[in-house]
Amino acid sequence: MDNSLVSHRPTVASEPGRTLRNWNGSDVSHPRVIAVPSDSSELAEVVKDRDTYQSPLRAAGSLHSMNACFETTGTQVMTRALNEIKVDLAEQTVTVGAGVTLLQIRNTLRPMGVQLEVTPEIGNATAGSVCCCGTKDSSLGRTGLGQVSSAVCAMKLVNARGEVEDVSEKSDPERMRVLRSSYGLLGIVYEVTFRIQPAVLLRYEYAVLPLVPAPTIEQMRAGADAMLGFAQPYANRIIVERRFRLPDGAGGPTRFSRAKRRFRDILWESGASFFPARLPHNWWFDTQDRLLQTQLRILTAIGGFTAHRWDSTVDFKPNRSDWVDFTFWAIPVSRWAEFTPAVREFCERFREQTGFRMSIMAEVYALARDQHSLLSPSPNEDMLTMDVVDTRTNDPLWAEFNKQFNEVAADFVGRPLLNQTKHPNRSLVQRTLGPEWLRFLEIRKREDPQGRFLNGFFGDLV
Repeated sequence: MDNSLVSHRPTVASEPGRTLRNWNGSDVSHPRVIAVPSDSSELAEVVKDRDTYQSPLRAAGSLHSMNACFETTGTQVMTRALNEIKVDLAEQTVTVGAGVTLLQIRNTLRPMGVQLEVTPEIGNATAGSVCCCGTKDSSLGRTGLGQVSSAVCAMKLVNARGEVEDVSEKSDPERMRVLRSSYGLLGIVYEVTFRIQPAVLLRYEYAVLPLVPAPTIEQMRAGADAMLGFAQPYANRIIVERRFRLPDGAGGPTRFSRAKRRFRDILWESGASFFPARLPHNWWFDTQDRLLQTQLRILTAIGGFTAHRWDSTVDFKPNRSDWVDFTFWAIPVSRWAEFTPAVREFCERFREQTGFRMSIMAEVYALARDQHSLLSPSPNEDMLTMDVVDTRTNDPLWAEFNKQFNEVAADFVGRPLLNQTKHPNRSLVQRTLGPEWLRFLEIRKREDPQGRFLNGFFGDLV
């Protein structure tokens, strides 16, 4: 027999199935088998071999999704062996394997004085996730990007037929637009190319404003290039972190600025998760409200601080004693003045009825209008997010709070992220994502009619 005619399958590293939990333990996956491909040929073999690697196939990186979008009863494809990093300073790009985290990218680029165009808080998220799912940072400037996937200029994936697709923004911009919000339903990504840019230096200042009546986005920005808000609906306040872009060549942060930045991060880390996880929730919320706004006002009074934009990326280590959980909604700026009193009313009503209230402030990101992805959270106008947060990850009242909050946000034309919004359902997704969702469903059905990548979570939505 001519051995040259024998097909040699690649050997894919595989493990027996076991229960996998996401970062904070709020959702679990029960795969029958775990596959760990190390390159595109091994990944293609996994997709094609339906007997060994049963459906549904769902990719997983750092398991930092906030809902069950990653779960499977079939095959979990772990991307950790896809870990190469290649920087091209001439082309201003970085190309990485799907299992590379945003922290690893940041740490590789930092000595070169460059960064990703978007530097989100969740540094543990992997490239394979952020290129086709949702995560964000406040947009820098009125036309700046706020979604990490919008900075993706090329990606390689294996589709439901086991074929390799090599797609770029230049070769097929519309296909890229679909893939940037495909949530792993059109294929499993194994390589991603991001645009990079020179490092951005920011000056940070703080202000405390009433939440109701809602300040306009201009009042919150006060001339800043970007802003992050910490909304306190029970105290009727929003602490605004204003970020002013400094000119190129301004020089790096001083030692005093770095110390103040570290103080800010400790405030957010301890105030947001450490103490609320250990102290009575209602007591700490009131104390936190007073302490945090006072301390941040002091930071502003002594000149604020400067920091690189990449410093906003945080290492959310999974081995910790204090967990947080959050949900995502983006609200049109044009509806913000109506939305904030509705949120306050909902929070107070829910507390009166159940005794439950959030133990942590809600985060408010300013997202510029962005049509780079089909299911973008800001396709038609600028948006302000409302990420409600709590430490009681698996409390039934937290789940019920989220389900009711979903309806409040949807009433104000809110937009979800399907990997960060808690407890979405079919009617809610159809109502909020509208024609774009119906178009995506047609594409998904055409490209994966047998549901190779369709798990129970997304099956309930489609």
